[in-house]
Order: sequence, then structure tokens, then C-alpha cells
Amino acid sequence: MKNLKIEDLSVEQKIGMLLCARSFKQEGDLEFTLELIRNHALGSVQISVKKPEIVKKVRETADYPILIIADMEMGFPGSELPPVSLMQLSACDKPEYFRAFARAVVADAKRAGFNGTWSPVIDVVGSSTNGASRRISDDPLRVAKGAAEIAQVYANNHFLSCGKHYPGGDHGLVDTHMANVPSDTSLEELKNVKFLPYRYLLERGLLPSIMVDHSTVTSVDPAYPSSLSKKVIDLIRDAGFDGVCFTDSFAMMAILQQFGEDKILGMAIAAGNDIVLPNYRTATKTSYEYLLQNYRDGAFTEERLDEAVRRVLEMQKMLGEAPEKPDLFTEKDRELYDRIPYDSITAVTDPGLSPALPAENKDRLFVVLTPMEGAGPQVESLYRTWYHPDAIIEKIHEEFPEAEVVTLPEFPMAKQNDAVLSAAVGHKEVTCVSFCTTAAYQGTDCMTRRAEALVNALIRSGKVSAVVHFGNPFAVRPLLHVPRLLFGYNCPESQPGAIEVLAGKRPAPGKLPFRIELP
Repeated sequence: MKNLKIEDLSVEQKIGMLLCARSFKQEGDLEFTLELIRNHALGSVQISVKKPEIVKKVRETADYPILIIADMEMGFPGSELPPVSLMQLSACDKPEYFRAFARAVVADAKRAGFNGTWSPVIDVVGSSTNGASRRISDDPLRVAKGAAEIAQVYANNHFLSCGKHYPGGDHGLVDTHMANVPSDTSLEELKNVKFLPYRYLLERGLLPSIMVDHSTVTSVDPAYPSSLSKKVIDLIRDAGFDGVCFTDSFAMMAILQQFGEDKILGMAIAAGNDIVLPNYRTATKTSYEYLLQNYRDGAFTEERLDEAVRRVLEMQKMLGEAPEKPDLFTEKDRELYDRIPYDSITAVTDPGLSPALPAENKDRLFVVLTPMEGAGPQVESLYRTWYHPDAIIEKIHEEFPEAEVVTLPEFPMAKQNDAVLSAAVGHKEVTCVSFCTTAAYQGTDCMTRRAEALVNALIRSGKVSAVVHFGNPFAVRPLLHVPRLLFGYNCPESQPGAIEVLAGKRPAPGKLPFRIELP
């Protein structure tokens, strides 16, 4: 592997260093990407882990340490290990769980030919509770410490980490994949709360890159979203950050609806980004030509071009070096990893009440929420096929053989509500099992209003002794008070584990990652 030198690169090669190739669906995309690599004219490439043949071709073609990257927020996709979220690691509330998770990611990723990921997410949860499943906490120090454990393991292995989504401003309940919205974060909150994880990592040399989001922080720059705002990016540059700055995806409607596509790549570089993530719906050749034409039209200077390329080449040099003391995934780490789904289960109960259901009561009904029939995978979903109601029902029958179980679709019709309520008439105790999913372009990760209404109707009967919820824990806020709340988060293995907690066969040692105004 050779380290490229900026003085040896032409303008056309330098422009390619600012691009992350990520489109392989259109005819000619892969061939053009490989040609850029042969010409030393591409900085990074995002490849689905389901496309090992493309990873293989890129690695065979590249004679320099190009960044091969993918999202690995919940672990390496396709790993034999179960996916776990940052929220779930935080619920375990011990640093060794973060380290075991990170070592597992590196081991799987490097084996598959990847050398970096866009994680950890270091957003501090505030008024924007959508997507909380992807985050560590609403406590900035708790976020910083958890992220540092992950980033240190990545650094030890010369595996690129990325703090995202800078600047961490809240954008209410709006999904920026769908629309732009002004952030309600004040400059004071930005500096004292949202920036704390970035400063913490930066001071420890654990912030080699960041990803800039598309929220518009009106307290800093009301005219442009963060990814196109020099004012926003300069805040972290002035604090001493000299690593690679990625844009968030330019496929997102927060950016496309307002600014279109042909100019934003150049605008992003001018603002201080070093690598742009173009629209994955657009051919890589087209995105490259957009960026080259933006430079020729004067969208950004030669000085800005060279500054960005310098950072990209320094990143590549780090990736190409063999780690002095690799941080390897051990048997002890595997034991810890296997405990995450169970040690994260969290119980919130009335004072003096056990998380387990009363053993003396055998007259029980379980109401299990199920996904809408025919609902396929969501675009860019992080949590595909993680919720398994059939496995939950099987476990209920095993632990509570005398109980009746009924299901309720997440979008129930009137007759389905009637059937569940009628079933409850014949029982003294009801337990509800609910879920919600986080996915891009879904708009919200709350439970549906219809499901909330049915659960609240059951609670008003006075019969509901427990609600077991999987997914974003903020989704339970619209519910009325119940004596027991169990949170299993978003891991398949946690689902039978939570039923075992209800049966008194397992503790619930987890700690809520967020401060939630519970019913």
C-alpha cells in the first residue's frame, strides 16, 4: 500500500478525494468507481455489507488505503452476533459492554474488508426524542464516556470512528430524511451541552472524523443547514478539530427540497466539509462531475480543496498503518456481548413492587402488538426484522401456560379493538406487549395513535398490571400509569428475556438511558 502525496495529485484526482462513492445500482457505476480508484481519484467508498463482491473488487483495485465504510451503529450487519443499539449498551451502564461491542464490530468489519464506520452517534437527546434508539443518553457526560470507550477501541485498531451528528441540535419530531426544520437549540446549549461529547473525545485524541447533519441551527446560522454552513462548522474547527468532516447523506429531503442537487456538493466543501456523501439515487459519475464543475465555477478555492485533501490523505495514512497493539475480541468479550440483551432489560415499578407478575394470579390475558401485515423493510432501516411477536407469544405460553394470548395489529381496526376488549372482560389481569420501530423516511418512531388508544382503554379498566415495551422508550409517554413498566429495547434476544423477568426467573438490572416523564 502506498501513501498518496498531495503534490502528486492533479485537480481531477483531488476532487475525487472529496467524494464518497455510494451508488452501485445504475449501469456503469461500479466500473466508474473502480476507474477512479485506479487513477488515485477517490477518497472513500460506502458499500453494503451484503455486497462482498464489490468490497473484494475495491480492495483488489486500490493500491492505496482508501476508506471502505458502512454504517455499523448496531454492530456489523450480517454478524453472527445479535444487533444491539447504543441505547441498549447505555442501559447496561458499564464501560466494559461498550468495549466488547466495539471489539466485535472491528473484528467482523476488518474480516469483511472494511476499515471504518460512521459511528458512534453522540447526539445528546433533548426535545427531539425521535431516533432515541440510536443514541446513548440525554446526559452529555454519559454520552461522552460511552462514546469514548467505543472510539478508543477503534483507534487502537486503526479503524475510523466518526462522531455524529454534529452539531447535535434538536429538530423536534421531524425526520430530516423527509424535511428540513430549524433546530431549537440555543447557542448556549450548543456549547455547554451538545458540544460536550465532541470536546471530551477531542481532548483525548478520539475524534478522527465527524458527520455534519442537515438541521438548521438558527442561533448560529438561520440561512443554511449545518452541512452547508461555514459558521456552524467553524465552531468545531475553532475548538481544535482538524479531522475529516463528512456531510450527512445528500439523499435526504432536508437538503434536496430546498437546495437541489447540482450545487450542494460544492457548497458543502466551501462550508468546510472534507468528504461529501452524494445522493445514492444519482450515478457516481454524475456526482463526480457535479463536484468538479462546482470547483471550476469557483464554488470553493484551491486552498480549501488542498486543505480537505490533506485531511483525507492523513486519514488514509492512519488506516494503512498496522496497529501497534490491536484490541482483539476475546472470549470474555463474547460472554459480555451475549449478556447485553438481558443485562439491559430495565424495570420501572411502583414502590415496593417486584417486576415479576404476582405468582398467585393465574387468570391472565396477554395482549401482544404485532406489525402491520405486509409491511416490508423500510428505506435505510436500522432495525429490520428485530421484533418477533411469534417468539414472544411462544415464550408467554411456556412461562404462563394458563394465560390467554391475543394479538393486536399496530394499526388496529374497530373490530380488532372490540375483540381484544371483549377478551379482557373474562380476565382479572392484563399485560400489554408493545413495540415501535425506528426507520428513515418513517416520520416517527412512536406507537400508533390507534394502538395507544386501545392500551389506554385497557389501563382504564384497572386490570393492566404491566406494559412491556420494545424500541424507543419515549413511546410509552402517552400511556396512562401502570404498576410495572419493562423496557427490552430493540434486540430480539431481549424479548424472551423480558417475559422471563415477568415470570420471576430473571432480574431486570438495566438503567434507563434517558430521563422520561413516565405515566
